[in-house]
Amino acid sequence: MSKNKKLIIIIATIIILIAGITFGYFTSVKNKVDSWADKIYPGVQAYGIDLGGKTKEEAVNIINEQLLPLIGDKVITVTVGDKSFELKYSDITPSVSADETVEQALDYGKDKKMLEKKEMIEDGVDYKVDTVLSYDEEKVKEFANSVNDQVKVEPVDAKISINGTNISITPETIGKNINVDDLCNKIKECVDPNPEKVESVTVELQDYSPRITSVDLSKINGIMSSYSTSFSTGDSGRVENLRIASGYINGTLLMPGDEFSYNNTIGPTTPERGYKEANTYVGSKIVPGYGGGVCQVSSTLYRAVIQANIRSTERRNHSMTVGYAKPGLDATVAAGYIDYKFVNTYDFPVYIQGYLSGNQVVFNIFGNKEAMGGKTYELVNEILETYNYQTEEVQDPTLAEGTRVVTSSGANGCKASGYLVTYENGVQVNKELISTDVYSTRNQIVSVGTKKVEAPTVPTPETTPEEVAPEETPAA
Repeated sequence: MSKNKKLIIIIATIIILIAGITFGYFTSVKNKVDSWADKIYPGVQAYGIDLGGKTKEEAVNIINEQLLPLIGDKVITVTVGDKSFELKYSDITPSVSADETVEQALDYGKDKKMLEKKEMIEDGVDYKVDTVLSYDEEKVKEFANSVNDQVKVEPVDAKISINGTNISITPETIGKNINVDDLCNKIKECVDPNPEKVESVTVELQDYSPRITSVDLSKINGIMSSYSTSFSTGDSGRVENLRIASGYINGTLLMPGDEFSYNNTIGPTTPERGYKEANTYVGSKIVPGYGGGVCQVSSTLYRAVIQANIRSTERRNHSMTVGYAKPGLDATVAAGYIDYKFVNTYDFPVYIQGYLSGNQVVFNIFGNKEAMGGKTYELVNEILETYNYQTEEVQDPTLAEGTRVVTSSGANGCKASGYLVTYENGVQVNKELISTDVYSTRNQIVSVGTKKVEAPTVPTPETTPEEVAPEETPAA
C-alpha cells in the first residue's frame, strides 16, 4: 500500500473517530437537555423556595404548600398618629396563581441553544420567579374602615337655643378621621408576595367639621315671620294635642336644603305618646279620634312659614272649612297619606319656635332678618264660589210625631284661592296665587219624630137598673 493511501486511511479513521465522539457527545448533551424538558432548571427560585429539578406538578404543590403559608404569616403595619394596627395577609384571603408561576419557572432557559441549556443544567442559574398575589379587596376596605372606627373622633354639631328672642349658640366640636380610600390604596400599593419583605403604611388624621357649625348658626339673628291662631280651652283633650304637637316642632332647625315633614316631626298621634281623643274630620263627618286638633297646629305653622316666603312642597286643604282658618289658608294632615312639607330654600339655617300661649298656638320663624330685604308677606284668601248646604231629614220613631231636632249642624262649602301678598315699605308690590281649594258642604241633619201620640181616654161610670142611694154615715 502506498504511503499516500495509508495517510488517507489514517485521516479518514480519525475523522470517523472524531465524528463518532462528537455525535456521541451531542447525543449525550441532547439526552441530558431533553431529560430536563419537563423540569425547572437548577437555581430557579420563587421567593427563596428552590424549584430546581421539579416538574410542573411538583412545583405547583411546593408553591401551594410552602409559599402560601409564608405569605399568610405576613403583616402590614399601619400607623395612624400614635396608634398602630396590623393587617394580616391571612385576613385578606391571599392566593397566588401557582400554575402561572410554575409555567414561568419551567419556561426559563428553554428558549436557549442546547449547549447553553447544558451549561444551565450543570452550573445552575440565578433566577427568581415573580408571582401575582390575589386577595379580597373588600376585606382590605373592611380593615380600613375598622381602623377609621378606632381612631376617629365624632364631630358634634353646634347647637342653638332660643328663649323668647334671646339667641345663644354652643360651638361645634371638630371631628377627626382618616381617608379610608387613601388607606386602601396605600395598602394595595405595598401588597407583595415576598415573605421577607417588611411592609408598613402611614396615614394622617384629618379634621372634618360637623354638619352644623357656629358660623352657620350665627346667621340666625331674629324673627322673620310669626303667626298664631286661637282655640277654645274647653276641650282639654284637644288642648293637650295642640300642646304635644307644637312641642315636637319647637326647636326644629332646618339647614339650607333640608325638608320639613310635619307627620315625621310630630310622630304617630297615638295614646301611648300622650295624644288624646278630640273631634276630627273623616270625609264629610266629624268624629272623635286620637290627635284631634293637630291640623290647627299644621295650619298655624303653614301660615308662619309661608309668610317667611318659604313655599310648601306638599300641602292640602281640609275637606270642609274649619273655624281657626279662612278657606284657602289651612293645611291639613293625616298620618300615612296627607302631609305638610316644605324645604328651607334660604342659604342660612331656619329655626322654628312653637308654643301655646293662653288660648293661642304661636309659631315664630327665626332666620336672617336681612334676607327679607325689608319685605313682609301676608297670606290672604278670596272666595270664588259658595255652596249652600242642604237639610236632610231622618225619621226617628223615638220622637213624638211633629217633633224636629237638629242632630248635626250644617256648613256651607266653597271654592277659595290663597294669595301671598308682598309688601315693601307698607306698599303692596306683588300678589301671587298659592292655591285654589274646594271645600265640601256638610248637610244639616234633622231628626223628625214619627211616634204616634194616642188621644187620652175618659173613664165611663158603671150603671145598674136601679140606682141605690148610699147609706148615711153618722157624723163623727
